[in-house]
Amino acid sequence: MSRFTALMNQSVSKSVWVIPGLLLAFLLVLGCVQLYSNANALFGAKNESSNYWITLSKTITPDNIGRKELIGFNANDLAELRKWSEVKQVFPIISNDFKVSADGGNFIPFYTDMYLEAVDNEAIDIQDLSAFKVENNVIPIVISREYLNLYNYGFALNQGLPQITEDFAKKIEVNINLTLKDKNVTYKGRLIGLSDRIHSVLVPKAFLDSLNATQSFAPKHRDIYTRVLVKVNDAKDGGLIAKMEQKGYESNQESLRSAKIKGKIMLVLQAIALLGVFILLLSVVLVINYIKMAFLERREEVSIKYALGYSPKKMVQQISFRFSRMLFVILLVTLGVLSLAQYSLSKLSLSQGMLSPYLDPWLGVMALVIPFVMYAVVFRLIYRWLIRSWRLIT
Repeated sequence: MSRFTALMNQSVSKSVWVIPGLLLAFLLVLGCVQLYSNANALFGAKNESSNYWITLSKTITPDNIGRKELIGFNANDLAELRKWSEVKQVFPIISNDFKVSADGGNFIPFYTDMYLEAVDNEAIDIQDLSAFKVENNVIPIVISREYLNLYNYGFALNQGLPQITEDFAKKIEVNINLTLKDKNVTYKGRLIGLSDRIHSVLVPKAFLDSLNATQSFAPKHRDIYTRVLVKVNDAKDGGLIAKMEQKGYESNQESLRSAKIKGKIMLVLQAIALLGVFILLLSVVLVINYIKMAFLERREEVSIKYALGYSPKKMVQQISFRFSRMLFVILLVTLGVLSLAQYSLSKLSLSQGMLSPYLDPWLGVMALVIPFVMYAVVFRLIYRWLIRSWRLIT
């Protein structure tokens, strides 16, 4: 019995030339898993508990230019957005339907036309909005932090004007001039905070709604929003970007660019992983065929063993265990190679300190699970084939 088992084990050894194929297959498959983890570290991963904010607008074309009913979001557009699985909440941004200008009065000699927008307080990234209401003819204003940076580092330095801190900016009052349908009104505008989320000049929504209600505009322009603030799970989600492109929606181009790069990387990794799986399956099939050929070459001895009541299960178990043990050793070598590659990659300046020097834990799990799975597969295939073969022989 031991001599026959040794002969069967030798059939596995004869297929030793498939070891490079198995090593290549595991390098491709496990390497793709690690690269997928690295891509998520560099470009961001989907997370149902994460919140990202993007501002959507429609792409301007020769067909919709100057036509608010086409360039804006209507009720149907908003309802469709809320059905997107990638979208958590939708906040329409209201804009002014009247002329707005600002001047510094006697304190600051400047004049500029401007715009006002409003959104639900829930969407504004200011912790304390208790002062965000119009009182005593004073309009509280929230502006983008980028606007203050543009003034300080662009306009002020070039024009020889003093730079302004956030605290000082909150102490300045400017005149906000509104040209309404039936009258001209001047308010005092006071900054209460800076937003990192919304690039706009925001005023209280109820106040802007009340002013817009006094204006006469075409019915087709009612309930049309030029921009929409959307809370999503992942601003770089490939599915979200694909839907935006299909609908002709625009957002921050850097997020779109990152999503497209990540999407292309994932496609390449999937193709490489499929190639690795194909090589792995091909190598396993070759090994199984070698074992079958070894049994066929010794059919007379097999028949005698079967007639004497010898159970083939133990012999097949030993052969399957030998093959699984060989896979485990190859997997350890693979993990060693990938560990060195990952450590070297994490030290490159290209990674910007965002990559871990260690392998993804899932690779260790796969290295433990794969040999057991392959043991069960090889044992089942060889054992079933062997039983059928012995019945034919006898």
